[in-house]
Amino acid sequence: MGIAGMILGILAFILVWIPAFGIIAWPLILVGLPLSAIGFSRNRKRGEGSRAAIAGMVMNIIALVIAILVVIGTALMST
Repeated sequence: MGIAGMILGILAFILVWIPAFGIIAWPLILVGLPLSAIGFSRNRKRGEGSRAAIAGMVMNIIALVIAILVVIGTALMST
């Protein structure tokens, strides 16, 4: 699950910068962040490496912050 979350985080990070596809980043973030958290939790309980899950959480959080800033910036520019 950590790898899936990481992939979704990378895709969200890429798409959040493209104005026409920025809206697609939101569902990717909302699915990728919980997947990464679940993957991290499961790997930690098993004693396995959780680098992909941590990378997924970081990428999803960065994409979420950028998406929020884009929405705020768009709202401020339209007024």
